[in-house]
Amino acid sequence: MTHKTASGPHSMRYTIDEVLAGMLASIELDTFTDDSQRLGEAFKGLAQQAPIFAPFAALVGEADFSAVLEGTLQTLVSDGHLEHQPGRYYLPEPGRARCITSKRTLFNAGDIRDLEAGARYFEAHCGALAASV
Repeated sequence: MTHKTASGPHSMRYTIDEVLAGMLASIELDTFTDDSQRLGEAFKGLAQQAPIFAPFAALVGEADFSAVLEGTLQTLVSDGHLEHQPGRYYLPEPGRARCITSKRTLFNAGDIRDLEAGARYFEAHCGALAASV
């Protein structure tokens, strides 16, 4: 079950920002594309890969995943987790460290398995996307 608040979409336990940061803690990529349409398609696929992402798919429904993801990525940029560079997002070491801390403190073992499955999917799709930017 999800709902919207002033700080964005929430599942029953986590904000979409927290889930994305937890997933980013598990990726090996330092950069990925900033093409919002491609990222939106990858994020839509994430919702089918791991249960932790499914509530956000229900929230977005048939709407444009890229719009929700763009807002979330901007929040992670504002919070210092990511840097937005021309044509890509960059995950610097301090940002990665914050994502890892978040993942370790917020999520249980089952959630971490979901985040790691999501990370593998994201890397497979956004790594190839980053190469085509």
